[in-house]
Amino acid sequence: MRLRNKVVFVTGVSGTIGDKIVTKCLSEGAKVKGLIRSKEQVLLCDNLGIVPIIGDLTDRSVIKEALTDVDVIIHAAAYLGSDRTMAEKSNIHGVESLVDEAIWAGVKRLVHLSTVSVYGHLEGEVELDEASELAYGHSEVYTSTKCESERIVQAAMADGLGCVILRPGIICAENNSHWGDRLIAKLAAADNIDWIHPDDLTPWVHADNLAEMCVLAATHAAAVNLTYNAVDGNYTEGEFSVRIVHALNKTLIIPDGSPIRMAYSCNKIRNELGYRSIKNFEETVAHLEEQARSLQYPI
Repeated sequence: MRLRNKVVFVTGVSGTIGDKIVTKCLSEGAKVKGLIRSKEQVLLCDNLGIVPIIGDLTDRSVIKEALTDVDVIIHAAAYLGSDRTMAEKSNIHGVESLVDEAIWAGVKRLVHLSTVSVYGHLEGEVELDEASELAYGHSEVYTSTKCESERIVQAAMADGLGCVILRPGIICAENNSHWGDRLIAKLAAADNIDWIHPDDLTPWVHADNLAEMCVLAATHAAAVNLTYNAVDGNYTEGEFSVRIVHALNKTLIIPDGSPIRMAYSCNKIRNELGYRSIKNFEETVAHLEEQARSLQYPI
């Protein structure tokens, strides 16, 4: 049990990946504190078996108290929308607050979940690895603020905080996932599906696999102050979303323009940390196809 007797503070508990991270940490012997925004989410923490911390990342008094006796932080919270004020509050000022209080509290390791979106959007066939340039100042709010959050974490490394940055692609799960059950619902509700190109590349990672990566990043000695693409593989939409479209018995209208062919190297985390996937791509997509068919032919 890699986290036996460790105290882990997890942000973003109510998101796509938060509950999976919590469950994985508990299975590894940790005691977990989870940051939530309101009293209405206390039940979620109770059901998971963790200590609820009600507050916001920018409330330094809450974070300071929450980090008492904490060994590891796994920061999975982020604002994904397009409101710049909200994005800067969460993705920049919230990260500043978290790393400052982590240094003050003597936290041993911070695992920061970033995104492959920090590389920006490039034309043509290209493979990006962890040394590729980031898209600082990008026009998209999410991309630019996540780049800034990485800059803050890198500065914290220089100040002595042991950090690991993980850059996930699309995070897929059968439940509570924008790229799983919610994708099925979105496609099922659409009159015309005209935004998916079969040749687009998708940097795919299962939520359970990302939780395993978080534990590796939190416990492996070799991971300290390094960055890893958190991707299981690069799959075409023809291998992924288009299969769900067909399972729903819908017609795909292929959009004009060139497909997105950005690929992301996923060798570093395997070679350096010994990462091996728990859930594989083919079985997951087959389960999603079954979910989609059940909407057409309810049992």
